Amino acid sequence: MNRTGNCLCRQVTFTAEALPRLQACHCSMCRKWVGGPFMAVPCTNAKFEGPVQRYASSEGFERGFCSVCGSSIFFHPIDSDLHGIPIGLFDDPSGLPFKAEFFIDQKPDCYTFADETRKMTGEEFDQKFRNG
Repeated sequence: MNRTGNCLCRQVTFTAEALPRLQACHCSMCRKWVGGPFMAVPCTNAKFEGPVQRYASSEGFERGFCSVCGSSIFFHPIDSDLHGIPIGLFDDPSGLPFKAEFFIDQKPDCYTFADETRKMTGEEFDQKFRNG
């Protein structure tokens, strides 16, 4: 389903084809980046307009943010069409059920989600997404 959204200051806007699921990442980089688990929707065909800055956060991956307000805009495997876009940026976040959690082995013990999700460790994430 084609979705739209924007950052906090509305300078960055996007359209994207959202896959029908919400995912959380508990890795230490995501938690530092957004101040908690990174709750994102995997999207394809994403088009961003406005002052997007890109940061190569790890080998093969980059993160985008608004250079005006600092909002997190996306997590992106560089050699793919996939962008993880934060659920809070969507104009309409309905119909995106919570399906998966990544880096579950790095999740702090101070929170737990009640939803039943597929849980992957960092090693499982790396095997699936970094090593093919």
